[in-house]
Amino acid sequence: MTLSPYNALNSAIHKRLTGGTALVSAIGGTAIYHGIAPESSNLPYVIWSFAAGTAENMTPNASVAEIVYIRAYAATAKKAAEIDAQVASLMETDLTVTGWNNYWLARESEYFLPEIDDAGVTTWSCGANYRVRLD
Repeated sequence: MTLSPYNALNSAIHKRLTGGTALVSAIGGTAIYHGIAPESSNLPYVIWSFAAGTAENMTPNASVAEIVYIRAYAATAKKAAEIDAQVASLMETDLTVTGWNNYWLARESEYFLPEIDDAGVTTWSCGANYRVRLD
């Protein structure tokens, strides 16, 4: 087994988020992206990215801990928080990660920030880091 779960973990996160009917409804479609949203994307949308990771080897098998940052972007603080609540609900149970056993999934640091672009337009982001432990 390789110590690189990224592709399998990306697939698991994408499947979990796009499979959430309440989340898809809240964003008006499947505007759920890995890394960065396309420049032409309209609000609201969700982005996830890897924030950190390490080999832990806390089990008899090879094990890793990944920190995944999942956040919602919306025109209002209220909408960003509503979307984040949908994400949090979906991320309450372990993921099915092909080739790996997800033995720990926890919401950790939370963020709720406005971003102001060069034109003075405010976009709200609301989300959290999720610690994903795999072996």
